[in-house]
Amino acid sequence: MLFFTKKSRSNPNELSIYVRITVKGKRAEISLKRCVNSTQWDSTKNKGRENTDKIRVVISEDINNLLKRFEQKRSKAIGNC
Repeated sequence: MLFFTKKSRSNPNELSIYVRITVKGKRAEISLKRCVNSTQWDSTKNKGRENTDKIRVVISEDINNLLKRFEQKRSKAIGNC
């Protein structure tokens, strides 16, 4: 799992947060539909700066939601076999 940002089109001071997941060589990029001020993001480390606990909490919640949805889809796919 890799976190990265893209510049917001509507606000040049904000960055949209994305996650890239690679499974068996196939990549998927998913927008977390979250924005962060460009001063709060360290693009070299692909994470929030040290004093950004709020960012960590939001991203953790989003990751948990993604994993739950993945498990639900996986369970349905296994049940349909």
